[in-house]
Amino acid sequence: MEIEFLGGNCVRVKTKTTTIIIDDNLAKIGGKSPQTDKTVALFTNIELMGDATHKSRLVVDSPGEFEIGDITVKGLQTRSHMDEEGQLSATVYQFMAANQTITVLGHIHPDLPGDLLELVSGTEVLVVPVGGNGYTLDPVGAVSVVKKLEPGVVIPTQYEIDGLSYEVPASPLEEFLKLMPSTEEEPSNSCKLAKIVTGEGTSQTKVVVLNPLTK
Repeated sequence: MEIEFLGGNCVRVKTKTTTIIIDDNLAKIGGKSPQTDKTVALFTNIELMGDATHKSRLVVDSPGEFEIGDITVKGLQTRSHMDEEGQLSATVYQFMAANQTITVLGHIHPDLPGDLLELVSGTEVLVVPVGGNGYTLDPVGAVSVVKKLEPGVVIPTQYEIDGLSYEVPASPLEEFLKLMPSTEEEPSNSCKLAKIVTGEGTSQTKVVVLNPLTK
């Protein structure tokens, strides 16, 4: 599998035969929607659904287990960052193909329930929003979640990006990186799971910064 960051909390997960786009609200925040009639659109929260959803061949916005091409998707309903206690309006998605796992958290509450910990712990790639300001996890909350879940790689999203205008302003990426020192030297355009190499003899999570492909 391969993952690309498109801006906001929008990422694209793909294999040679399947493309899934998660949380595409780019047209609303100043970017360009990547959806086509060949893609599948998933949303971690229905508030992120945009007008471009009609372009996709399939739209998923609820928990469950799905087979989408050669990717198995598990969606778990949980509390969003802005939910009151007892509300469950967010969905965390995990993608599995060829014994590889990518998990997209979305704008979840930092108090992780046991079923979420069981699903996500040890995932190879964890996609985590870090922009804070009351809308989503802030850098401290994001680091706390990463430490609980212990992924091999963490990819930050939902931070301040030139050209994008969020409904709730997001903090700069640097505020998160100061708290997560294990970072690749240069940002890249994608993360290919087959090429992920973690340091031998260490379980330290590696931060991979992806260039936002917003245009």
